[in-house]
Amino acid sequence: MQLGNRMGIKTSLGLLLLIALILGIGRSDMRCQAISGHKTVELNFWNGFTGPDGRIMLGLVRKFNDANPDILVSMQRMDWATYYNKLMVAAVDGRGPEVFVLQSSSLPRMHRAGFVSNVTDLFQGPNSVDTKDFDQQVITQVRYGKDYIGLPLDIWPFGLYCNADMLRAAGFVDSQGHVRAPANRAEFVKAARVMQHMGSDGRPDVWGYALTNWRMNYQSLLPQFDGHYFSKDGKADLANEGNVAALTFLQSLNQGQRLIPPPENGLGWVGYRQKKVGMVIDGIFMVGDLQRLEDFNYVGFPIPVVGNHAGTMAESHVLCVRSGLDEAHQTAAKRFLHFLSDNSIDWAKAGQVPARISVRANPEFKKMPVQSAFAEQIPNMVYLPKTTIIFEMNLELDLAVEKVIRGRATPIEALKVANDHVQAFLDRDKTERTGEDAL
Repeated sequence: MQLGNRMGIKTSLGLLLLIALILGIGRSDMRCQAISGHKTVELNFWNGFTGPDGRIMLGLVRKFNDANPDILVSMQRMDWATYYNKLMVAAVDGRGPEVFVLQSSSLPRMHRAGFVSNVTDLFQGPNSVDTKDFDQQVITQVRYGKDYIGLPLDIWPFGLYCNADMLRAAGFVDSQGHVRAPANRAEFVKAARVMQHMGSDGRPDVWGYALTNWRMNYQSLLPQFDGHYFSKDGKADLANEGNVAALTFLQSLNQGQRLIPPPENGLGWVGYRQKKVGMVIDGIFMVGDLQRLEDFNYVGFPIPVVGNHAGTMAESHVLCVRSGLDEAHQTAAKRFLHFLSDNSIDWAKAGQVPARISVRANPEFKKMPVQSAFAEQIPNMVYLPKTTIIFEMNLELDLAVEKVIRGRATPIEALKVANDHVQAFLDRDKTERTGEDAL
């Protein structure tokens, strides 16, 4: 090829690239103009929805952008394991997202750090979100004094997932032949035992029940045993009678009755998906994982009453606005929050229970079998305590439950150690807070 031809081709390619860049910039500038002629307000939206729920949320973001040409929301997803560290660092540096999602238990720490904006006006005025459209224990999570610092998007109670075919084979059907859930401790233990299948080596190759997240499985039972975390005067009280009773129940499934896989087995949720486990307790957010399976007949129920009464643990994803935004970004962010709340029936399809009572009354939600079944537990659900040391407390409970399940300590021994450590965290936190107040 001659030099002139090569230079001509290069020139043509350069012109094409330049035209593409100009068109791209032009389109971007056009997108950054609202109908009124003002520039579009851009919002960064961070969350930990890395699974199927992320695709649903991305669809909602696109729907909002299409309906609101004066606002452009860009969504970034990251794993929950690193999410809070990245959010903290970004917020400290003033580079944090304008809108972000927090789990309700993390709100106290982020609020005290000053990262979360007051959004009380979302719940005031003619076009506001009605606080009465939330269950009391839900709206309480975002209320600090007279102020509201977030908008609850959903509720994720823990419930019982069952392999419907295995449950039917175990004889758990109602008078009309429909699969039914174990209702109490005796029926739960019976179902776990009957569904257990022995292999040729004399060991179970199918289990009736398995633990998933050990600590969260334990916490989901605490409300049934009237367990709690702190005393009325704010001191650590992890070794109370109810907490010990709940952990003793889990211990009995392993050491006494051999109804759960050995700790080193690692079946849990994976075993349930592989049909090697008949029942597990986990959060409603796991529905999205099951929806991808084509040949799995699963059902969801409230957790059987294995304690004193019905109950389960719950949390919420809370929509938050970063503090320190100018008026234009604050207004845009609150419009986005309002939109997500109004359209949370779509979010429910990702495997969530909408936080708003009116949305749960939607006939479309009633057709979501697992979500609606788990939602029956809302009157009896209990949130984690509002404390700034929630991460430290959960870590101590992780260790305590693991010790008991592995047979390294009794429930009372493990919980007493955890209690001492949590009280030390509380004391240190109080000292640091007093020091901050004195500055």
